[in-house]
Amino acid sequence: MPIFDIDYILALGRNDKCWCGSGLKFKRCHIDREREKPMSKSEVIVFEREIFKKEVCYASKEFFLECNNIIKAHAVSKSSGLSDIADSTNHVLGLKQNLVNFQKSKGKFRFERIGINNASTFKGFCAKHDKLLFSCFEDKPFVGTREQCTALTYRSVAKEIYAKENAVEAAKFMSRNVDRGLPLILQIDKQEKIYPYRLGSEMALHELYTLKNSLDSKLSNNSDNLYSFLVIESTSPLPIVVSSITNPTHDFKDKHLQDLADLESIPDYLIFNAFTSHGKGFIVFSWSKEAEVIDEFINSLLEIDKKEMFSYLVNFFFSSAENTFISPDWWNSLNTEQQHKIETFFKVGANYTAERPKKLLADNSITFAGWEVKNLYRVI
Repeated sequence: MPIFDIDYILALGRNDKCWCGSGLKFKRCHIDREREKPMSKSEVIVFEREIFKKEVCYASKEFFLECNNIIKAHAVSKSSGLSDIADSTNHVLGLKQNLVNFQKSKGKFRFERIGINNASTFKGFCAKHDKLLFSCFEDKPFVGTREQCTALTYRSVAKEIYAKENAVEAAKFMSRNVDRGLPLILQIDKQEKIYPYRLGSEMALHELYTLKNSLDSKLSNNSDNLYSFLVIESTSPLPIVVSSITNPTHDFKDKHLQDLADLESIPDYLIFNAFTSHGKGFIVFSWSKEAEVIDEFINSLLEIDKKEMFSYLVNFFFSSAENTFISPDWWNSLNTEQQHKIETFFKVGANYTAERPKKLLADNSITFAGWEVKNLYRVI
């Protein structure tokens, strides 16, 4: 546990535990940190190259054995989503998620053009298990079966675990290096800002593995009714695709649901996917049947008139997920006011430290067109 008291730090002996919480002795960590060479951009680039080389198969080893080669999997399907919203050069708009980009933009997240071969990819499954787990919706039209919804949920959770593991490693890297060459008072300032992110990432990672374990059990056919699913569909493709997980704190009426600052309780999770399959647009919400908070959230969505639902969902997608991609053509069709609203929400979804606007999901003062709800149903 770090201690950010300057008097305590000044009294530390060489063999005492370092104040930053690394677990190392002071002499092997922050002693004389102000004399060290500041962290360089090239060090960040090398770190990120290494971290994104990580290859793992998240298929449960209890039920799926003998992995083969790890592939660059898409959390949002290239064929069922990304290709449908891409422009003539096969690019979509999204966020390039890396430390270099974050530092370059000084924390100001913005949309950038990304080729569909590189959008929403992660090395989280081997070719064998990727095919085994996800062919039910990758190789067939999506019709909202429980099998398809469960597989979509599983892939979203795996992608989030992959991202969160990298986030934990990135926080450790920044904690070790970001304050090199700085005076003690600025070292403390840097560490105070990093620690909550690192702690939050580690706790979220533990919770995500708990979530994954329940899905592993479900995929083993031992427990078929652990999850609830809501499917929303239209007869036209979506201009937005997304695969993500969130802990909603407010519903679509701005009613408070749960306090994420309460570290004593485990928050309820909502998994959501938006994509296109065989010319139809789909949004799939998934949540544990024990998650009463999410039941309230979904009920508030269902009370919205279908003609207005897309606008509310736009608010939700961009304020809740960084793994969101949009059609450049649709983006260019929006007016300045609409684009500004999306950019404001996107900064919230991509940056946990950003100030959340009041009535975040309940604000429908600026509306959006491009997708009309034709049908919605719960999966039984």
